Amino acid sequence: MTTLDSTTFPSSSPLPPIRGPILPDTGRDKDVNSLASRPTTTNPDPTSSDDPSFSSKLTNVEAQRIMSVLQDMQRKVQLIGLLPDHMDRRVSSVFGGETVTVITEYRQLEQKYKQLIEARQNHDKGTPMPESFTSDLKETSRALRAATRTLARHFASNPTALSKLRYLKSTKPPVIGYLESLIQEVKMLTYERLRITVEEEKAKQDQLSGIIAKEQKTSNEVRVLKEELEKAKKERMSEINKKNEAIRRLKDELRDIKHQAEETTKRLEARSKQKEDSDLQQFRDREHSLRTEILQLTTKLSETTKRNREEEAQLRKRKFKIEGEVENWIHKYDQDMDEKQTELEDITAIYLEEKAQLDELTARHAELQKEYEKIMEERRVQSEIKKEKEKEHQRLWNAAMRIQAIFRGFRVRRDIAKGKKEKAAKGKGGGKAKSAKGKAKKK
Repeated sequence: MTTLDSTTFPSSSPLPPIRGPILPDTGRDKDVNSLASRPTTTNPDPTSSDDPSFSSKLTNVEAQRIMSVLQDMQRKVQLIGLLPDHMDRRVSSVFGGETVTVITEYRQLEQKYKQLIEARQNHDKGTPMPESFTSDLKETSRALRAATRTLARHFASNPTALSKLRYLKSTKPPVIGYLESLIQEVKMLTYERLRITVEEEKAKQDQLSGIIAKEQKTSNEVRVLKEELEKAKKERMSEINKKNEAIRRLKDELRDIKHQAEETTKRLEARSKQKEDSDLQQFRDREHSLRTEILQLTTKLSETTKRNREEEAQLRKRKFKIEGEVENWIHKYDQDMDEKQTELEDITAIYLEEKAQLDELTARHAELQKEYEKIMEERRVQSEIKKEKEKEHQRLWNAAMRIQAIFRGFRVRRDIAKGKKEKAAKGKGGGKAKSAKGKAKKK
């Protein structure tokens, strides 16, 4: 199904065209395409195309005409959704030649319109579109509308072909399902709006405003996502171009390296051949000198062998003499070892005896150490008890001193208060003599 906009609908349409593109089902447009995947409710739809008498429920003739137009539009959209995706042998064998021609013409125009729309979307927004492209787009749009009307009239006049089309059970594009759900909602809203009162119409209008706001929000989100996608595509293309440029530069460098390697190989081969000839001559001279040296060394080896045989005979004699001396030394070593073994056994016995004494002393020391630690612990506990008693005594002493000070202060304040009361009781008539007498008495 092509992407629909305001140019897709004929100029004589009884209703205003649906604004905005109808997008294909993508992973990011879940809110937009959620209408196409809504489950059907159990309540019957009074505007369903299967109920031809629903228009009679409306008393207004204009309302019945509007609902009839919406029904006809829904049937046409359903017809477009039933069209086969590919014109294969199965389709050609089911339909006649005229039907196949009509469907083929519609699919070709649809494919051309898709390509033009994609080209317009991929075009740079900063530069205007060519006039030829705009005219071609308008002409293709008009031809596609005419082909759609021809297709609808053809199947309307051929019920048999329409039943065969339903028999094919072609896969319905997601866009068709989304468009059908939108048309169904428009039918329901129109039907409800035509049959309700002014108060109910106002409530429905508020609900419709909410739906429109939600659709606008979804459209804005889709637009933002499209812009992000375009930006990502441009960045990706820029990155690819950079990588292609780097690949081209590397290829040029590789070509230069290969050329340099070939020249270097040729120079190395020439140098190697020259060096090989020089080395071969040196090896020949070296071989001659080595042959002469081998003859000299052979003669020297013969003389050395003769001299070594004489020395070997003398060494054999010396060996026999040394072997006799070694046997004597071994015998003496055995005697010394027996003496040392006896001495070692005596020392071992002494060691074991002293070790037993040491173990006994160690055990005694451990017992004394435990007793010492116990005594020190008792002393530490007694010292702590003594310190605690001293602290308690000091605390009691301080408390007693504080209590005595408080009691003395209490007595002084009580005496002062008592003197003030006596002075107030005597009054002012006593005069200075009485006052002096009272002070003396108080002292």
